[in-house]
This record gives sequence, structure tokens and C-alpha cells, in this order.
Amino acid sequence: MSEGENAIPDVYSDQFIVSGGPYGMALSFRKSPPEPGPGKVPDTVARVWMSYEHAKMMTFVLARHIKKIEREGGVSFQLPYRVLSDLGVGKEDWESFWQSPPDFKG
Repeated sequence: MSEGENAIPDVYSDQFIVSGGPYGMALSFRKSPPEPGPGKVPDTVARVWMSYEHAKMMTFVLARHIKKIEREGGVSFQLPYRVLSDLGVGKEDWESFWQSPPDFKG
């Protein structure tokens, strides 16, 4: 690893918030408190601003990478439908997004 790489912090996140305006967006990565309880809120551990074009390409590359790992490893990373429901994502929309057309190669 180069000296410059040492200056880049490694962070863990188990939550995220998407926000933005007409010219760009931000992904705020958060981490749950170690002991959840009244008054305890997640800490924001990193925030990344980007253009919508960058976010759209990143979404495509991430989905392609995950599908490749699932295909090569013979695994499927599942989420409970309750999590999807809490995020306002319908079961049909979720399944449709992850069904790759034949030419979706990684």
C-alpha cells in the first residue's frame, strides 16, 4: 500500500441516507450505536458527494459486481422482506431489479 493510501480511513457502515438536490447527491454512511437504546442515534462515519451520473454508473457497477460474485460463488445474498418494506421497496420491484438479462455480464 502506498503512503497516500494510509491516509484514507477505513470505516464500517450498517446504515445509509441518500440526499441531494438538482445538481448532485450525497450518500451519508452511518453506524449503529454498539448498545441501542433511548436517545442513542447512529453516528455518521462518512459522507460522499457525487453527481447523479456518477451515482448511476456506480449503481450499475455495484449491481454487476454483486451478480458476478453470486454467480461465481453459487450464492444469493438475501434480505428480509421486512427490511425492504421498511425502506418502501416492493418485493416485485426488488426481484425485478436483481433479475439480470442474459447480456448483463460482469
